[in-house]
Amino acid sequence: MTQRYELDGQDQAIIDLLREDGRAPLARIGEQVGLSADAVRARMARLAGDGVLRVIGLVDPAILGYDVLGTVGLRYRGPVERLRAALNAHPQVTFAAQTVGVYDVMCEVGARDDADLADVVQRIAGTIEGVRDYEVWRQLDVAKWESQGRPRRSGPPAPRRPDLDDLDVALLRLLVDNPRASYRELEAELGVPYWAVRKRAQALFRDGTIQATAMVDRVSTDPVTMASVGITLGGSPDAALDALVALPELPIVTLTAGRFHVVAEAACGSARDLAALMRRILATDGVRDLTVLTYARVLVLPRPWRFETATG
Repeated sequence: MTQRYELDGQDQAIIDLLREDGRAPLARIGEQVGLSADAVRARMARLAGDGVLRVIGLVDPAILGYDVLGTVGLRYRGPVERLRAALNAHPQVTFAAQTVGVYDVMCEVGARDDADLADVVQRIAGTIEGVRDYEVWRQLDVAKWESQGRPRRSGPPAPRRPDLDDLDVALLRLLVDNPRASYRELEAELGVPYWAVRKRAQALFRDGTIQATAMVDRVSTDPVTMASVGITLGGSPDAALDALVALPELPIVTLTAGRFHVVAEAACGSARDLAALMRRILATDGVRDLTVLTYARVLVLPRPWRFETATG
């Protein structure tokens, strides 16, 4: 049995503050949790190094024309760490978990359009040694998204900014992966004057184009059993969808194209609670069948969006 990663009270307090503001200064965090800035830095480095914490820049992909999300089930044979490294090297994989069920891995892939999604999935399947088979479900609509694991803006999407120029995009490329980067670091990376970098970065955060927050591996740190659930509908699909959205154990419910009509994420207190949830779902009018992939370990910490590293 995998040992759960232990977070102490100060670890959790640091994470909670970073969830509220991923760019909060270390000194301010330290004042609120009773530690020095250096001690906060050391704890953040440990949590990040252990793969438990990730501070990310949350960008609504639609702002820049990225409108498609797909869920991909992979059948894989080989070392888990090799797979972890390979998936993390694919910038459009926004989340991945090793699973127990008909597929060995479940991952989410972001893309510009359906052709781009097909190309990304082909690259994943064709370049990762050990991938034997795969299946894709293309997200059509979001019925519910309240997960701590994959944040979504609480209000309406930010308006698409027509005035984003090359410097804005270059800054976003860096800030989605490291929103805590200093203006001096951004200046050195981009070769742009400090004053221009500072002004543009502040504007991007101020107007909500990007938000800094923290992601945590809930599978390792929380007393929770999580799973991806593929659901086939029939009969009264609208009533069934309403019933699924009403279940608190399903923080994510999406309508999809593919073998499943709905792909949801379940978060339950135990495996027994998950089994009870599955029985409730199967007893719902309009639900014909379901497939469950329980999360064994997280391979790619949630990153709501990350730009391609290649130009063009």
